Amino acid sequence: MGLFGKKKPSSFLGVDIGASSVKVVEFESKKGRATLLTYGYAELPTVEASNTMFEDPRATGELIARVCKEAGCKSTSAMAALPTSNVFSAILSIPEVADKKLRQAAVDAEVGKLTPIPLNEMITQTTFLDSGKKKDNSDKSGGAGSGSAGKDKTFRALVTGSAKTFIQKYIEIFKVAKLNLQAIDTESLALIRALIGKDMGVIMLLDIGSKRTNIMIVEKGIPFVSRSINIGGNTVTQHLMQTMSMPEEDAERMKRDLGVTASGASALPGGLPNVLEPIMLPLVNEIRYAFQLYAGMELAESKEVEKIIVTGGSSHLPRVPEYLAETLNMNVYRGDPWARVVYPADLSAVLEEIGPRMSVAIGLAMREIE
Repeated sequence: MGLFGKKKPSSFLGVDIGASSVKVVEFESKKGRATLLTYGYAELPTVEASNTMFEDPRATGELIARVCKEAGCKSTSAMAALPTSNVFSAILSIPEVADKKLRQAAVDAEVGKLTPIPLNEMITQTTFLDSGKKKDNSDKSGGAGSGSAGKDKTFRALVTGSAKTFIQKYIEIFKVAKLNLQAIDTESLALIRALIGKDMGVIMLLDIGSKRTNIMIVEKGIPFVSRSINIGGNTVTQHLMQTMSMPEEDAERMKRDLGVTASGASALPGGLPNVLEPIMLPLVNEIRYAFQLYAGMELAESKEVEKIIVTGGSSHLPRVPEYLAETLNMNVYRGDPWARVVYPADLSAVLEEIGPRMSVAIGLAMREIE
């Protein structure tokens, strides 16, 4: 599932362009399983990272080319992902019609009412989730009109899209990087592929990056709720700078050392370091709001989230899963995006350490294998 695609290559390169870094993973398919060929990543200096990677397509393309060269990537065919904050996503219920063109026209008509910009300025992808479902429009009081006569056939459609101008920046970036842009996916679908796979349960994915956190609720492999909020690892750095009057470099170093310096010193839920509480409290509120959104969705088949999977470069902050588990009273796990990937055993330690930040790139590289 992606906004566009081309001929399938022999090896698969996933390129994740984050807010302040680039991650690359290359797989090949062996007996239907993703097998690691190589990986690489590069972080921008803090000063450069104050802007997004898309404001200078040439510099970003050159950075990707350098990462691929240093990692020894063989493939020139790449998959990329649109950031959740730049993606329109909606699940619609449409009356069933036999003609495919009329069905797509009905979808487009509904999407046109919802998109933040005109539909002709976007590239969209429609995935029909089911068809022939009966929607009960009967009078629940049992009065006139009740019964099977009030049931109409409908189907659900997942529609994702983004502005053509934003997608054009991807094309420019990969042209500079001298890579063939095989497909553009979404971060949500890449994370589902890497961390959920074929699990048909209702799962929340919490992707904590440097600048933003993406919150997704996935039902049967389909993202029903997708939100992007301005909370991330940089929020922790800024908080340390303000409360402890220290320069940014020292605050960043202290953040990275929290797991060592703050162990066993907190009475907060899950043993969360005290300095992280002002960051986690608004995040918990956003998680609860996402639960409410999902519970109120008519098109969702279930209403309760079974578990939370945490990933992203800032998910390494100490005691985050434990804090969320105790605060929300539910199962919370750090995701393992390498779980269904074949790789050399001697790389286990380093891959486990970098796994959270590589989740999107891994899901992209797996796109044509599964």
